[in-house]
Amino acid sequence: MNVYLMIAVCSAVTLVPRILPLFVRTLDSLPKTIRKCMLLLPIAALGCLIFPLSLTDFSSSWYAGLVGVVAAFLSSYFRRPMIISIIISLVLTTLMLVLFP
Repeated sequence: MNVYLMIAVCSAVTLVPRILPLFVRTLDSLPKTIRKCMLLLPIAALGCLIFPLSLTDFSSSWYAGLVGVVAAFLSSYFRRPMIISIIISLVLTTLMLVLFP
């Protein structure tokens, strides 16, 4: 398979769930639970892509990725801004990789 075609198909597959809730005009007329699911769909799709990679990317230090994910989750859970969650996650993952190789 052509590499450029594969990149285009993969980007389209990941882009559709993220954009779909923005263009659904009947989102306000849906029941509350379905509307909430549609709004959370992009976050769920992104989580499915990131979480497995965070554990397998650092194969010898898998715990570093796990610490980063947990830190980002806790920071987001307590309603911190997204940039703060990202910075905390990056700093803790880097510290884990440096201190515990």
